[in-house]
This record gives sequence, C-alpha cells and structure tokens, in this order.
Amino acid sequence: MKTIVYYRGDSKDARELEREIGPYLTGKGVEVISVTSRDDLSALPPGAPDGSFVLSLGGDGTFLRAARLSTQLGLPVLGINLGSLGFLTDVEENEVYASLDAVLARAYTVEHRLVLEARVVREGQEILNTTAINDVLVVRDVTGKILTFEVFIGGVRAGQITADGLMVCTPTGSTGYSLSAGGPILDPMVEALVLTPLAPHDFTSRPLVVSAGSEITIKVKPSRDKAAFMRDGERVGDIHSFDTISVRRYPEDAAIIRLREKNFYKVLGAKFHWGG
Repeated sequence: MKTIVYYRGDSKDARELEREIGPYLTGKGVEVISVTSRDDLSALPPGAPDGSFVLSLGGDGTFLRAARLSTQLGLPVLGINLGSLGFLTDVEENEVYASLDAVLARAYTVEHRLVLEARVVREGQEILNTTAINDVLVVRDVTGKILTFEVFIGGVRAGQITADGLMVCTPTGSTGYSLSAGGPILDPMVEALVLTPLAPHDFTSRPLVVSAGSEITIKVKPSRDKAAFMRDGERVGDIHSFDTISVRRYPEDAAIIRLREKNFYKVLGAKFHWGG
C-alpha cells in the first residue's frame, strides 16, 4: 500500500505533521511518498497497490490540488484540515491517527465528485489542457478592459455576454467563487454545471445551470487586453482575443474518502450560516 502525502512546502504546520505521520504509516508497512509541488509529480512511480490513497494536509485550497492529483492517479483522497473553513476536508488535526487507522482498515466510504476538463485553443492549436474540481474562469486583468464572450452550449449558440469574466463551475465549486458572484448553491450530487458571469454589463446575463453532459464553449471576442485563465483559484495561463475555451465533464470523478456521514446541508448551515 502507498500513501501519497500532499501539502504546501511553505506550510510549517503541514510539514511538521508530515514528519510525525510519515514514520507512523511506515511502521504499519505503508510506503509514504511526499509531494509538495507539481514538479514532484514526475517522480511518482507508476501504479499503486490496492488500498493506496492520497492524503491532503492543509485547507480547502490544498485539498483541491490533492484531489486533482488523486483523480490523475485514480486514487481516493483524504483531507486533514489545517485551515480555517474546512468545507471539503473530512478530518480535524486531533483525529489524525484514528482516521489513518480507519483508512488502513478500509473502514470508509467514497464520495464521488464531478470534475471539469478545460481546453484552450489558439489559432487552431491546443495550448492548455487542465482539470478542475471547483471551477475554471476567464477574467480580465486588474487594469484590463471589460470582456465580451460568445457562448455555445452543446454546439448551439446560447448568446453573447459582456462582463469582467465568465466562470464554469461544478456543484462542488458552487459554494466558492461562483456563490460570491451571485451563482446558485448546488447539492454536490446534482449532475450539472453552472455558467456564471462576473459583474455582467447586461443585467439579463444571469447564471445558467446546464446538464453535466453539456460541453460549454466560450469564444473570446476581440480586445486590446489579455485576460487571465484561472483554475480552482490559481492563474494557469493568459487568454488572448479569438481564443476558444471548451469545458466539459472529465471522464473520471474525484473520489473523496469519508470516514463518517457528512451531510451537505448540515455543513452548509455550520460553515456558511446559510439562511441565518
């Protein structure tokens, strides 16, 4: 069995916890591989024995990176919360060892979450292909001009939107940036995607919920300024005029380890104080 421990290299708390749990897992016959950046991914050996998993040490941002990694590797992911919100992570720091023992005994369930795949095409060439757990978006730079997008749903032109940016999010991401931009909250088990304009110029440009099987294509209309392409809160590239962004459901879901029942609506009330 292998455990791939993912954490931010600049996190002192995560680094200290990794130093503690590494020998604990090794003593139980588990091979431990630590990963702190995308550069470490090339060093990962191919394949993993049955029962292997990814362990995320940090907050929700770290968990999103670990979940993308786990999806790429075809492994489930367990999140240990070292942040403040902990909306996605399942285990608090004082529960670490009991939780690890439960995972090693395979006393857990797996919750599947929809993942996005996004492609950016420029002048007929694919320049970026990435996955996202929460969302992908195109947004103007701080000093840039407002952007205009032509939107197609399933190959059919749905309209033109002028806004600061345009986002596609999963049900998991509906409680993130999309929510701040006026998007709806979706139950994470709903099979849907949300298209959310950011500060739209036209008040009729409202968030749109579409089938999870739909491919959303966004064509960027001419502009003098570049825009940013974001994935799960990270800038991963620039967008130019005439670029095309295609977003669809990734063939594999993220598999999240749950050690106890985690009711979405109870978490929504406890973390977000929804409705009061």
